[in-house]
Amino acid sequence: MAKKYLRFAARLRELREEADVSMVELARAIGVSDAAVCKWENGQAEPKIGYIVKLAEYFDCPIDYLIGTDGFFAEAKATITDSDGKPLERAKAASVVLTKDEQGVIASYKKLSPKMQTLLKETIDAWVGVGDESVEPDKE
Repeated sequence: MAKKYLRFAARLRELREEADVSMVELARAIGVSDAAVCKWENGQAEPKIGYIVKLAEYFDCPIDYLIGTDGFFAEAKATITDSDGKPLERAKAASVVLTKDEQGVIASYKKLSPKMQTLLKETIDAWVGVGDESVEPDKE
């Protein structure tokens, strides 16, 4: 199996275990046999796209994350924090609602080439880190 597919297998197992769901329960929920789920998790078979969509809906995660092509989502998911800067648990982080502006920024970001995404992220990191102590934010 291709390396990318093994990421799918690992992520499927991770999501299922985090949700505390058995292979049998997951299989019933999406309409396949438990043997199919077992083969997917062991990298012995690949699900059809319809089942990938059902899995993403079941676990409430983007398909990109599930199939392992998500660089941005994995990083964003790991850095979602509460108002005190403490990381949120996975379930709470999944319930964070983005404004339309935030959704627009993410949609625009995803349209960029990987090189431009890296450049934009570096630029934002530089802006956020510059003058933390010496520059006072604008007061409204």
